[in-house]
Parts: sequence; structure tokens; C-alpha cells
Amino acid sequence: MSEHNYKYTDEQLSLSEAANYNLLLQVDPHSFSYAIAHKKKLLAWAENCPLGELANPQELEEILTANYKQVITGLTSGAFTLMPEALFDNEYAANIARLLDVAETDRVYAQPLDSKNTIIYKVDQTASAAQGVFENETIVYRAKGWITAVANNYPTSTDLYLNIENGTVEILNFTYNKLRFYNLFSYKNHEELAYFAAFVADELGMSPESLTLVLSGDVNASDKSFTYLAEFFGKVKINDTKVLVLPEQVVPHKILSLAALSLCASSEEN
Repeated sequence: MSEHNYKYTDEQLSLSEAANYNLLLQVDPHSFSYAIAHKKKLLAWAENCPLGELANPQELEEILTANYKQVITGLTSGAFTLMPEALFDNEYAANIARLLDVAETDRVYAQPLDSKNTIIYKVDQTASAAQGVFENETIVYRAKGWITAVANNYPTSTDLYLNIENGTVEILNFTYNKLRFYNLFSYKNHEELAYFAAFVADELGMSPESLTLVLSGDVNASDKSFTYLAEFFGKVKINDTKVLVLPEQVVPHKILSLAALSLCASSEEN
């Protein structure tokens, strides 16, 4: 879990108007984060909330029991596989899921990740416990919004995008604006973080010196992780992509993965 617990509430937030708001949830194995958005503006944000609050809200009862326009829930996966959309058939989803070593208590989801790929992933009982609690809820893979946000920002083939949260790094690469690589790794320190970034670069046949790492999540330019990566890669920078209108005190890259779930809402104005 992150050492930090960022929290923000806009003075204009009024839960009596929740029917006009979208609630964004990002559910991890031991905690969750939420954001409330209205017309692409951030109204509230909190990180690392106790997971038990989702099924039995106490401290967050007012937030979690409001009647929202849409609830977009991003679930963290214990294991996943990608399949080209053109080859996917729901009839064979169960057979594919067997490759994920699914336990009896796991739930398996098969959903479009982007226009070309379907993701089949499992979620353990704890992380999926809140499903069905919310009205108008859409369940998506945790990184779907982040991947969409990166794709919309004209990524180049020499960019590696890293999202760093709760001891996990997600690594993403595009070529000709098409998803080329996505995976996630658990790591313990900055040396392991650099190792996985270098490992992906090698898998893609690229030299670290020719790559730009674009970082989001729980990281800053002054962090040891950032400075250590800068020793091995051609360029390292913070991702400044904004998908919501943010107040000055909320740094875009800190909230990018969560805020980007707003891109998974329905096409009507959000």
C-alpha cells in the first residue's frame, strides 16, 4: 500500500446532486480509491480506503450510498491473458480461463480492453465482493482507462509508459498507435523496478538508451525510483496527461489511472 493517502473534496460537491455525478472506483486486493466527477471536473478523491467499506460502508457511508448517474469500477486482476478481438468467442472463454488457474472463489471476466483486444482476467473473492452493490455499475479491468488515456495521447513506439502503485508497476507500449505490450509486475525496490523496465525493453528489442519512460502513479521526479531509472534510460519524465479538470493541489500523474476510468463511462455527457 502507498505510504501516502491523498484526499480532496471540492466545496461544490453536493451528494444531493449525485444523480448527475459519476463515481469512479479502483479496487485493489486490500484497499480501494474513489473519485467523483461531474462534467469532466473532479469533485472528490481519496486513496487507500479500507476495502470493507465497499460492502459495509461506515466512514464513507454518505459517499458510497449516494445514487450516482454511473459507477465505473476498475478491478485488479490476479492473472489475465489478452486475445485479439477478431479471434475471441464467448463460447470458449471458460476454456481460456483455465489457463489462469482459477480457484472456486475467483470470478472471471472477459471484456474488450481496446478496439483490437479482449482481456480475460480473474479477480479474487475479496476484490469482487462489492459487485452488485451499486446501481448503474459498469465493471472494467483496472487499467482500461489508463490504457485508453495513453492511446489517446499519440504514443510513439519508443515510449514505455509505467504506472506505479502499491508495489506494482504496469508497463505499456504502443506501435503505430496500436497496443503492442501490456503487463504488470510486483516489485520491492527501485532496483527491481528498473530491472522490469529493462526486461520489457529487451523483450521489445529496444535499447534502454533509445527509450523514454513516462511515469504516473505514486512517483515524483525527486524519488529514488525516478533518479535510478534516469541512470539507465534515455529519458524519464512524468506523465502530465489530464482527463479531468483538476484543482491546483491535485497533481495529474498521481490520479491519472483512477481519473481515466471516466473514459469508460457511457458516451453521454459525464
